[in-house]
Amino acid sequence: MKFVSFLVATLFISTSVFPQAYSISGKVDGIDDGDILLGYYYGNKQFVKDTVQSQNGFFDFESEEVLESGMYFVLLPNKQYFQLIIDKTQSFSFQTSAVNMIGDMKIQGSEENELFYDYQKFTQEKGVQAETLKKEMKSEAKDSRKYNKIQEQLEFINNEVSTYKLDYMNNYPSTFFVKLLRAMEPIVIPEAPKNDEGIVDKKFQYNYFKKHYWDNFDLSDNRMIRTPIFHDKMEKYITEYTPQIADSLSSSLDVLIELARPSEELFKYIINWSTHKFETSKIMGQDAVFVHLVFNYFITRQTPWIDEVQLTNIIDKAMRISPNLIGSISPFLKIPDDSGVIQDLHKIEAPFTVMFFYDPDCGHCKTETPLVRDVVDKYADRGVKVFAVCTEFDKEMWKEFIVDQGLENWINVIDLENTSNFRGKYNIMGTPRLYLLDEKKKIIAKQINAEALEEILDNEFKKLDFQEFSE
Repeated sequence: MKFVSFLVATLFISTSVFPQAYSISGKVDGIDDGDILLGYYYGNKQFVKDTVQSQNGFFDFESEEVLESGMYFVLLPNKQYFQLIIDKTQSFSFQTSAVNMIGDMKIQGSEENELFYDYQKFTQEKGVQAETLKKEMKSEAKDSRKYNKIQEQLEFINNEVSTYKLDYMNNYPSTFFVKLLRAMEPIVIPEAPKNDEGIVDKKFQYNYFKKHYWDNFDLSDNRMIRTPIFHDKMEKYITEYTPQIADSLSSSLDVLIELARPSEELFKYIINWSTHKFETSKIMGQDAVFVHLVFNYFITRQTPWIDEVQLTNIIDKAMRISPNLIGSISPFLKIPDDSGVIQDLHKIEAPFTVMFFYDPDCGHCKTETPLVRDVVDKYADRGVKVFAVCTEFDKEMWKEFIVDQGLENWINVIDLENTSNFRGKYNIMGTPRLYLLDEKKKIIAKQINAEALEEILDNEFKKLDFQEFSE
C-alpha cells in the first residue's frame, strides 16, 4: 500500500523520564532503518504526531501526552503504511512484516487492534480468493458451465464476507471499528409508495435517502473526526446530494450542524469547512450560504474557537455582502450624472438594467468596457439600459473615458461628494464590477464579465419570449 502526501505538523518528542501517557512499540521485519511516522486523520487531511528512528525494524513511540482517540497510521521508510485504532488503550505493541503487513500482524496489549486486524485478515484472505476467481473467469466463455461455476463461488465468498461482517458487528458492538463499519453501511431505501391513483412518487427515493443519510453515522462522537471517512461523507452530502442553490445548501448545513452539535469536534469542523467553502466559492449566488452561516452561527456567538479579530472580520464581510445577494432587491442608489441631474437607479424603466462600476484609469476596466458595450448594444432594441458608476473622483478623466469608449448612450454617473455609499451598498472592493437587475431591480447576476452577461441576457429574453408566446 502506498500513502498519499500529507501535511507535517509541528512535532513534540518527549525526552522526559516520567511515565509515558502513550507507549507504542513496533517491529516490522524487512524494512530499512529510517524515519517512522505516527500520524492521524483530521477531516480530509493527515497530520504527523510523532517521528522516531527504526533500528533493525524496531521502533517505539512514547510521550507524556495522551493521544486523541481515533484512527492513526504508521508510515514506514518505504512509504508503506498500516492503520491502528487509538482509544482508551494507549500502551501496546505489535509485530508484522513489510511483505504482508496485514496478514502477519500480531498485536499484544490492545484487544481493539487485535479485533481490528482479525477483521482485516479475514477480508484480505477472501479478497485474494475472489481476485483469483475473477482472473479465471476472464478466460472462460460467458455463461459457460465453468463461468457459471466461478460465479457461484464468487457469490459464496461474498455471502461469507457479509455473514462474517454481520457476526463481527453483533459480537463486538462496543468497539470503535464496529462504529466505523456501521457508519459505512449503505442506506436501504424501501420501494416508493403509490398514491390513490396508482402513481409512484418519483421523489420518494431521493427524499428518503437524504432524510436517512446520517442514520448509521454517530455524529455525537468526537472520534469520528479522526477517521478517513467523515469528511468524504459530509462533502458528498453537501456537494452531490444537495441541490447547489443557496437555500437548499443552507438548509442541509443547518440539519447537519444540528445533528453534530453534541460533538464539539464535528460541530466545529463542519462550521469551519462550510464557512470557508462558501466564502471562497466561485459559483454565483453561493455567497448567500456564507452569509447564512455567519448570521446564524457567528453573530450568535456559537463559534467560541474564533478569536475576536477574526470574528469581527468575518462578520464585517458578511454584512458587506448581505445587501446584494442574488434574488434580493438592489440597494437604492441616487447619483448625479455629468449634467448634475440626480439619476435614481430604481426609477430606470427597463426589462434589465446593467450596473457597471469602473475606474477610468484601470487597465482591466479599459479592456472589459468595450466588451460590455458590445453586449448591451446587441440588446439595446430590447430596452436594456446601463447604469454606469465611475468609482473615482476625477471628473475630467471620467468624461474623457465616456467619449473614448463610446458610452454616451449609457446612464453615466459619478459621486464626487462620496455621499451615496455605493461601495458599501454593492461591496465594491475592486473594479470592474458588473451587476444585472431585472425589471423590478432584483439582482439576478453579479460579479460577472461581458461573456457571462451576454449568456444570461440571452437566456432571460428567451424566458420572456416564451412567457409572451404562452399567454
